[in-house]
Amino acid sequence: MSTPKSPLDLFPYSRDPRSRPVAIKVDDGLYVYVQDLHGTVYILPDGPHQPPKVLGNAEQALYAGDLRIESGKVIDITNLSGTFKCDDPDGLIAVAEQLLDQGFDFGEDALRFFPNDGSPPVILNMEQ
Repeated sequence: MSTPKSPLDLFPYSRDPRSRPVAIKVDDGLYVYVQDLHGTVYILPDGPHQPPKVLGNAEQALYAGDLRIESGKVIDITNLSGTFKCDDPDGLIAVAEQLLDQGFDFGEDALRFFPNDGSPPVILNMEQ
């Protein structure tokens, strides 16, 4: 499991009322996600500076990034979060495996890990 990360922005934002645990019947769209310390993955429609509002209160997270869902399928999931700076590819795989356990299918090359050093993204698979 990933090491808990504090948000870089420690302002105690309120949790956005649209933030909710991800579920298989979620609408298509682009979301930010944050995995709380209990392992639950919460989502919020993507927008500027949304990650600290997913959990609110400057709570720590295990992992965060963005994901795109189309017809119940994860088309793209990344570790791109300027708030939590997740740099562990195993954490991204763990989030993807949790979504797989919830019934989500994944598009080909859906797991894209972006190294914090700015090098090109790496396509991951869950067998790693």
